[in-house]
Amino acid sequence: MRSSLALLTCLSLTACPARKAPDTAAPSPVPSASPSPEASPAASPVASPPPLAVIENPEGKPDAAEFVGAWTTIDEQGQLFDILIFPNGQAVTNWTKGKHGARGELGFWRTENNRILIFLEDGWTDSLEKTADGVLHHGYPPGSSLDKPPATTEPAKRLAQNTEDVVGVWRLNKEPDSGYQYLALQSSGRAFSSVNGGTEGTWKQKGKTVECTWPDGWIDILESTPEGFQKRSFIGSNQDPPADVSPASRLGEQPFAIEP
Repeated sequence: MRSSLALLTCLSLTACPARKAPDTAAPSPVPSASPSPEASPAASPVASPPPLAVIENPEGKPDAAEFVGAWTTIDEQGQLFDILIFPNGQAVTNWTKGKHGARGELGFWRTENNRILIFLEDGWTDSLEKTADGVLHHGYPPGSSLDKPPATTEPAKRLAQNTEDVVGVWRLNKEPDSGYQYLALQSSGRAFSSVNGGTEGTWKQKGKTVECTWPDGWIDILESTPEGFQKRSFIGSNQDPPADVSPASRLGEQPFAIEP
C-alpha cells in the first residue's frame, strides 16, 4: 500500500517597525507642493500547496498490474490450463472440466497483500501469489478458509505476449437454443469446442491467424478484421467460400455477468 506524506508550508509575513528619529533632530520642512497620493499596500503573496511526497510501495507488495495478463498452470490431475487476468477486474480460465465445458470458468479478482484472489463462478477461489521462488497458483475448494493451506499448489508462469493475445475462451456464433458456441484455446496447443457437446482438437498460430483443426475434418480460422475478430469454418482445404462465418470475441475483454 502506498502511503502519502503531505508537506505543509506556512508563510509568515512580519512587518518591520518604523525607524524612530533622534530626539534632537529638527522637524523636517514640509514641501509646498501637494502631497503625493498614498501608495496602496502591496498584495500579500499567496503560497501554493506543496507537492505531495509519495513513498513508493513501502512494504514491497506487488501492484495489481503485475498480475494482469495470462498465466499457465496445472490442475490436480496435472492437466495444463490458463488463467487470464483482465485489468477490468474480470478473470477467465480455459479449464474445461467443469459443467460449462469449453466455456471455461468466469470470475472476478482483487488483490490481498502479496497475492491476487480469483473468485470463480463454480465456488472455487484461485490465487496467484508472488513468492521468492516465483509465482504460485493455489486452489481453495468452495467454503474453505483462505487463511488455511490450499487444496492445491502449483507453479504459475506468465505467457509470452503472442500467446497471451489468443489463449482463453472465444464466444462465436449464436446457436438455435439462444446460447453461443464457444472455443477454448489452451497454451498447450489443445483446443476445445462446445459443438456436439464438446469436441477436442488442436490449434496453432499461422502468421496473424489461429488455425484450429478438428477430428471430423473441419478447420476453423480465427483472424482479426477491421470489423473485429471473426471465425471462418470450412472442410479440408476448400476455403473459398467458407462454410460458416461468425463474429468472435474473447471472454473477459468486455463486461460480463455471472448467473448464480
